[in-house]
Amino acid sequence: MQNYSRQSLANAFKNQVRRLSDNTESLNKLSSRLSMGRLFGFIGGLILVYAAGSWGPEWLFWITLVFFLFGFRQLVKVHNKVEQSKEKFQIWKSIRETHLARQQLDWQNIPARKPSPNYEGHPFANDLDIIGTHSLLQLIDTSTYQGSTDELSDYLLIQNPTPKDVQKRQEIVKELTSKPQFRDQLHLLAKLNSKQELETDWNLDQLLDYLRNSKVVNYTLPLTILGGLSVLNIVLLVLYLMGTIAPYVIISFVAYLVIYNFNSEKISGLYNEAHQIEKQLSRFNPVLHFLENYDYQSNEQLKTFCKPYWSSDYSPSKYVKGIIRIAGAASSQQSEIVWVLLNFLVPWDLYFSQKLSTYKKELAPKLDEWLTHFYQLEAFCSMANFAWLNPQYHFSLPDKQSSTPFSATNLGHPLIHHKEKVTNDITIDSKGDILLITGSNMAGKSTFLRTMGINLSMCFAGAPVNASTFSTIPFRIYSSINVTDSLDNGLSHFYAEVKRLRELMDMLNDNQDTPVFFMVDEIYRGTNNRERLQGSEAFLKNVAGKNGVGLVSTHDLELAQLEESIPELSNWHFAETIEGNKMSFEYKLKPGPCPSTNALKIMEMEGLPT
Repeated sequence: MQNYSRQSLANAFKNQVRRLSDNTESLNKLSSRLSMGRLFGFIGGLILVYAAGSWGPEWLFWITLVFFLFGFRQLVKVHNKVEQSKEKFQIWKSIRETHLARQQLDWQNIPARKPSPNYEGHPFANDLDIIGTHSLLQLIDTSTYQGSTDELSDYLLIQNPTPKDVQKRQEIVKELTSKPQFRDQLHLLAKLNSKQELETDWNLDQLLDYLRNSKVVNYTLPLTILGGLSVLNIVLLVLYLMGTIAPYVIISFVAYLVIYNFNSEKISGLYNEAHQIEKQLSRFNPVLHFLENYDYQSNEQLKTFCKPYWSSDYSPSKYVKGIIRIAGAASSQQSEIVWVLLNFLVPWDLYFSQKLSTYKKELAPKLDEWLTHFYQLEAFCSMANFAWLNPQYHFSLPDKQSSTPFSATNLGHPLIHHKEKVTNDITIDSKGDILLITGSNMAGKSTFLRTMGINLSMCFAGAPVNASTFSTIPFRIYSSINVTDSLDNGLSHFYAEVKRLRELMDMLNDNQDTPVFFMVDEIYRGTNNRERLQGSEAFLKNVAGKNGVGLVSTHDLELAQLEESIPELSNWHFAETIEGNKMSFEYKLKPGPCPSTNALKIMEMEGLPT
């Protein structure tokens, strides 16, 4: 149990934002003064150098020039440090403001990133507001990189959770929950170093794809020949200059150039390749350096997970230094004079092309592992941040041995503001049970179904749930709530729902070990009363007692009579009270069928004929 409250966190965020705003404003003013100082310093320095050169002795000119260059360079360094500090303060401020926005459900100030995969047709992604605008993903996701968002989406949308995997994720998330400084520092470094300078620059995923697809080359034979000729050239040249032999060096040098020319295609693009790899690794290096040198202390789960960064066998710093050396050597291609001198003397580019090929082969699996772990780590940090911002939420693990399939107290919806949220207690006693939920319009049936589903999703991802107590066995979640027609496929709303329910029936009969937790809202709403009642009754009789549990909401109070003929079915309802022309809702789940309806009253209140 955390020893802080939601309100104390909110107050802390507001104070931090205020202080960071003051610091940023102070740095803005200092930066403006330094900009003016650079301008006047440059102009004044040039005037002094000119005056010293025109009217003073020569030694005064050189001393003035040296002092001017040194002083201006120091001024530029100070200004750059101020700009870097200002950027850090701005990002810190943004992080704190976003924390506050997430806690207050201020959607306008919560960044949103779409997952890369297309989840159309997913069993519950859209129905439960897991992804999309004002979704659970938008609320939780603090990631900087797209790969991390995709990883978090996969966790939240897992279709067949295993308790061991959930426990492994949750243990790391729990450790990270108590480490806000670690999470924010990692977020800050990722933000600072995730920008692309040019459109032609690669990103980390493009770099990884390039490394994976790079072919291993072997230039041993031409390097051996050219290396031997290079040594021979030097020896013959020295002997010729000493007057010992004739200029045989011309023959060996021509042979060297001919063979080098035949291998010239092997060195094309060396600088661009090395420079792109060096640029991306150098940008990502502060994150790697942070994870490599962080003092993990007693955080065993986090330390074990981050082993690819700090283990000496994997050391990222080794590979960063390696590409810096290769890129530095390859930079000779940027200067024709230097390039000619080096490559006429030794097979410089060919040697470093071979080195780069070997480097790429070694780096590809390492970078793959670093990125995979980093994307997962950012996803874990997102869930940990969510737990930290909501200290009243609790962690729970699915348990195959649980005596009841599902039980929760004070169960609430995480996407509803805490001041407006109403929680409920619920227990499902046996596998195969169905809860038939009736109630008037706007009474809370659909929201309750989504509340059940979204908390199961959070639990199976490894995140905390919005409940005081929460017990569940592993389930495959399935929903038919926000069914829409499809103009592209020529599907009506009714037929789209029929297809969803057909998929549900197949899942309940597929003999998998993991049962189904299904939620069906307003069953068969797209057809007439008689056929809806007949179809609903047949559906409920067919799914009762199968490999799963379910919640089915309906306006058809006649279906409540099925409790007598279907042992696994129980009636529950949401009710409202009407006093005069004012309607109020409790949003509390109660046993039994709904005793009243409100459709006619709503029509009457809005001035429609009834």
